[in-house]
Amino acid sequence: MFSLKSLIRVLVACLLSATALSAQDLAFGDFMNQASRYQLGNKDEILMNVNVWGYVARPGQYVVPRNTDLISLISFAGGPAKGANLNGVQIIRAGVHYYGSNQADGHNENGSAQNGKAARKGRVPILKVPVGDCMKSGDMNRIPILQAGDAIIVPQSFGNKIQSTLGFNSLFTVIAAMASLALVIDRL
Repeated sequence: MFSLKSLIRVLVACLLSATALSAQDLAFGDFMNQASRYQLGNKDEILMNVNVWGYVARPGQYVVPRNTDLISLISFAGGPAKGANLNGVQIIRAGVHYYGSNQADGHNENGSAQNGKAARKGRVPILKVPVGDCMKSGDMNRIPILQAGDAIIVPQSFGNKIQSTLGFNSLFTVIAAMASLALVIDRL
């Protein structure tokens, strides 16, 4: 018969095997979730969905080839709209979660930008990309390659916010009123 010692050994071995198998199943499930974010296009081209919001000519969801960079996507969306802040472009990296701190600054081995800040457990990374500065300097190495499910936000510039709040006519009226007041005070 089995001794108590051998029965305990068998139970421990079964528990350890079950734990290892469940960890493998979790990793395989994550892999399958990532794989389901892509589509197969014409001529076996791999495509992915990405979203563009904010100050672009045609915001919306786009199906683009894998390895599309941020500038290409903004171009697909008709380019930046008047009043866009190209140095404040953000990428919300859906499907990727930081668990712990992110040590990298700049680009990782996948070509995606990192924000270099410790993220709270389970938060998705938000990458800020200075597209305008990169285009002026010609440093295209800082422009990240997009990933499936990314949401790109092109914000409004500060000057455009002020102009749209006050309006050109309102701003002109305020300046004209101040000039008139200055003339009246000067003549007194």
